Amino acid sequence: MSFQASSSRNNVSGKPCAKESKAAGQGQGRIDPMQPLLAGAHARGMADALALAGVAAVLIDAQGMVLHAGALARDLFGSDLRLDHEHLIGRTAESTRAIQTAITEALADGDLPDPVIIPRAGHARYKLHVRPVPGAAKNPCQLLKALIMIEELPPRLAGN
Repeated sequence: MSFQASSSRNNVSGKPCAKESKAAGQGQGRIDPMQPLLAGAHARGMADALALAGVAAVLIDAQGMVLHAGALARDLFGSDLRLDHEHLIGRTAESTRAIQTAITEALADGDLPDPVIIPRAGHARYKLHVRPVPGAAKNPCQLLKALIMIEELPPRLAGN
């Protein structure tokens, strides 16, 4: 995974990824070249901070596609949770639908979605916390729109 997105993902909101400068003498329509650079630095910084904190994290763009999966998250991937064509999916249609619904809710910038529990045969379940990135919904230059933190739940005790 990389933070370098294809050109089709550079302007996902339909708005120009630039701040128009209307200051005298600069003319209208002038692009602030720092905005996309700062947005990329924000995403890289967040990924680095989460990795240093020991958090398994997946970074999501406005289309619900994976921008970056940290090493700790990739270590958890397998048949029950994996990337397929830049989308995070589960083993079953039900778990995939739950993941995609939570991502859609987080991107809507409304109420926080409930955590998603991913069952795993013979293994501890995963709990996915999907959260919008504050302020990203209003920033067309910011490709990073949501964050998924993956938690491995303790095994259930016998009889529970």
